[in-house]
Amino acid sequence: MVRRAGAADLVPAGVRAILAHQSDEGAFVASPDFSQYGYCWLRDGSFTAYALDRAGEHDAAAKYHDWVESTLGSIAGMMDRAIESKRAEKDFDPRDLPPARFALDGSVVADDWPNFQIDGYGTWLWSLHEHLRLAETTLSSHMLDTVQRVARYLATFALEPCFDVWEMNGTDVHTSTLACVYGGLVAASSLLGDLELSARADDVADRVRISGQANGRFEKSDASHEVDASALWLSVPFEVVGSDDEAFQATVAAIEKDLVLDGGVRRFASDTYFGGGAWPVLTCSLGWYYARAGRRDDAMRCLQWTQSHVDANGCLAEQFGGELRDRSHYEQWVTTWGRPAADLLWSHAMHIVLSVELDGLTSPGVNRAVASAGDYALEHRQ
Repeated sequence: MVRRAGAADLVPAGVRAILAHQSDEGAFVASPDFSQYGYCWLRDGSFTAYALDRAGEHDAAAKYHDWVESTLGSIAGMMDRAIESKRAEKDFDPRDLPPARFALDGSVVADDWPNFQIDGYGTWLWSLHEHLRLAETTLSSHMLDTVQRVARYLATFALEPCFDVWEMNGTDVHTSTLACVYGGLVAASSLLGDLELSARADDVADRVRISGQANGRFEKSDASHEVDASALWLSVPFEVVGSDDEAFQATVAAIEKDLVLDGGVRRFASDTYFGGGAWPVLTCSLGWYYARAGRRDDAMRCLQWTQSHVDANGCLAEQFGGELRDRSHYEQWVTTWGRPAADLLWSHAMHIVLSVELDGLTSPGVNRAVASAGDYALEHRQ
C-alpha cells in the first residue's frame, strides 16, 4: 500500500519528484509519463529551476542553467542569423528560429511542433537571475556569451508575433509572452549592466500598459478579447505592473469569475485541450499573486486545492476536471495522444513555489527533508 503524503510532506516529495526526473546533463523532462512531453521546454524548466532554488536546492538549479548554456551555445549560429535577418528587415521563416524545447541531451528536435516561442528565453534569463540571487553567487564567465546572445535575441524579437505559452496562435502578440519577455530583459539588464536592455523592457511594458488601459483589463492577445490566466504573471513574478494596477485588478476579477473550476484555475474560457480542466500551474500562480497581495486565506485555498490533487503515488497532473466539463473534447484528445499527463514537473514546481511563499522563507526543514534526494533520484533512474 502507498501511504498518501500529508500536507507537510508534499514540498519535499515534490522536490524529490523533480530531482528524480532531472537528466544527468541537467534538463528537466516536462512529464515522465506523457507521450508528447518527453522533452525539456525552456519555460517549464526555468520555472522548475526557480522552484528548486526556492527550496534551497541550488546545485540542481545550477546544473539546469549549465545545461541551458550548453544547449543554447550549440545553436548560437541559429540565434545570430535570426537576429541579423530581423535587424536587416529580411523575411524569416518562424520554423528556422530558435526552438522552445529540446531533447534531454540538448539537441534540437526536428519536427513540426510550434517552436517559435520567445517566452521561454525570457523566463530563462529571469530564472538565471533569481538563481544567482538566491544562491548568492555571480554570473560565471562561461555563461556570459550566452546571456548576451539570448538578451539580444529577446530584445530583437520582443514585440513580434509568436506562439504563446500554450503553443497556440503564432500570428498574435500574447500578453503573457510580453510578461516573460519583460522579466527576461530586466534580468539581463541587471546581469550585464546594459541600459539599452532596460529601455527595451520599458518598450514592452508600455505596450502592455497601453493595451490594458484601452481594454480595461489585460486580454489574452492582440487578437483575442478573452482573459488568459497566464496574465497573472504580469504582476507575479515578472512585475510588469503592480498588483494594485486597475487593469490588472480587473483581470484578476475576470479570472476569478470565468476561469475557476471547482477551486482550480483554467487557462481560458474557450479551452478544449483535454476538456479544458483546471491547472495546478495556474492555480498556484493565482495563489502566488494572492500571497504577495496579502490575501493569505485566498492563497491557502489555492494551495489546498493543489495539494488535494496530489495522488497516492505523489504525482501531480497537468490538469483536472476536463473529462467532466467537456467530455467530447476530452475524448478527442485521448484518442489523439492518449491519457493526459498524470505527472507534470511544472505542476510540482509551482506547488513548491506557493508553499514556500506562504512560509515566507526557505525552510531548513525543506533542505533536511530532501537531503537524501540524490539517492532517491538514483533509485528511480535504475
